[in-house]
Amino acid sequence: MTERLDQVVLRADPVAATQVGVHTWDQELGRFGSDVADDYLRDLHRFVVRLESIDSSSLPFSSQLDATVAIADAKVKARQLVETRFWERAPYWHLERLGTGASQLMERPFAAVQERAESLLSRLEAVPAYLASVQRLIVPSDLPEPYVDMTIRVADGLQTFFGTSVPVFASQLEGRITSRLSAAARRAAAAVAEFSGSLHEIRGTAGGSFRAGAAYFDFLLRTYHGVPLNHSELFEWGREQVEADRARLEDYAKALEPDLHWTEQVSRIKQNHPRPEGFADAYAREMERARDHCVEKDLISIPDGEVCHVRWLPEYLRVGLPIAVMSPSPSFEPGLVSEWLITPIDPDAPTDRRSQHMRDNCYAFCESIAGHETYPGHHLQRVHHKLATKASPIRRYFVSPLFSEGWGLYTEDLLNETGLFDDPAVKLFKLRNALWRSVRVVIDTGLHMRSMSLAEATRLLEEEVALDLHMAEGEITRYIRQGNPTDPSSYLMGRTAIHDLRARCGTGVTLRSFHDRLLSYGSVPLSFLDKELTGDSHARDLEHGRGA
Repeated sequence: MTERLDQVVLRADPVAATQVGVHTWDQELGRFGSDVADDYLRDLHRFVVRLESIDSSSLPFSSQLDATVAIADAKVKARQLVETRFWERAPYWHLERLGTGASQLMERPFAAVQERAESLLSRLEAVPAYLASVQRLIVPSDLPEPYVDMTIRVADGLQTFFGTSVPVFASQLEGRITSRLSAAARRAAAAVAEFSGSLHEIRGTAGGSFRAGAAYFDFLLRTYHGVPLNHSELFEWGREQVEADRARLEDYAKALEPDLHWTEQVSRIKQNHPRPEGFADAYAREMERARDHCVEKDLISIPDGEVCHVRWLPEYLRVGLPIAVMSPSPSFEPGLVSEWLITPIDPDAPTDRRSQHMRDNCYAFCESIAGHETYPGHHLQRVHHKLATKASPIRRYFVSPLFSEGWGLYTEDLLNETGLFDDPAVKLFKLRNALWRSVRVVIDTGLHMRSMSLAEATRLLEEEVALDLHMAEGEITRYIRQGNPTDPSSYLMGRTAIHDLRARCGTGVTLRSFHDRLLSYGSVPLSFLDKELTGDSHARDLEHGRGA
């Protein structure tokens, strides 16, 4: 039954299916609207009723976990449909999926290039009609104004992508498909430009809100993350963590230079950065250092065949991603290859914005974040995820941000604990980054429940965390996306839960055994694993080095 749910979810969005490595619908873009959403909602409710009627108590833990994950996933997707109506209220989402639907076919070698090109052509030719249908869905009075600005910026990047990247891909092909792809890309770019122009016209009439509201936010905490907190409790906890992290940062900075505030020290450190063309190389060097450290300290198993490439982020994804993003190996494709996509500098940006972008990518930040993203962070965690979920389609595609982002933040602590961060500048950035994640909790709850404005949230990141404006604005843009309420808080909640689980597993457990076992269930909310990981029989397995 969970496998049938898996198929229903992926069939609802052909581009998302391509992204996770299911290629049944690669020639399609999909159709969205209230009638489609209603059908999907009925399917999800039907699965929840049937799954909840099953007594799984006598089943193996893996089957119980599948059922628990499937119920949570179906409930969250159903509630998201009702609460966000993203197909009507988030036009940037449509443009981003057009770019993703094309780039995945161009860049992932899951099939012969000619076969992928035919699918790409089909999708490109469908773009004008697809955007015309999206245009009919939009109601300006229900559209959040920040989403209009986000969409216009995404449209600029998508036009560039269609106008440059697709012709380059087409040039490697033979036959008429080359000219047909280039022509389809031109028509797609023109349709995007027309769509963007229509949003310019309604910019002043957009009257919707991006705020999730207390009921939906609390539902996500409880059902999606498995956290026994409501939004008010999370806000207060976040404030406490901000105070504690600020104190640790101030104490360390005073020990380094008593007469220089930590923000001034950070500002000075930011001046030591690579040139824009060297961003990717700088991150790649730190990635290799982090991998070597994992091997030297025996922190975690590194499976054969895993690879992480460092590449530039496509144009259409650069809005809301001021630094980088991890693109993990697709769950249902062969191979263990991820891509760490770095945001290049915008050569057309004002001088001060380009300077901020360079400062944001200083060498100390590169070193402090590389492990989070790659080894033993997101890349390696998703490698373990993929290997661990071969027999569970539902857990194969399901990824809890509480687990994945919590793991990423936990690895920053782990690398510091085991001695990778020996440069005081990097240690300072590590502490600044911890404060940044605590402030995210305050902003996350503030934006969605406490009437915090975007300007106030941006200023908080600038003043409390010493982010430059370029990065602060990009962060806030990401926090308010339609699918992201509670996600900014998941980093700190997840890290805290992992530290708690590790402490309760006891000191007789090696780091490698704990980490391998923790990652052997996929990427599910940590509360779903609590009893299994901390039981007596499991502790004995860990002490004897037996993983999953």
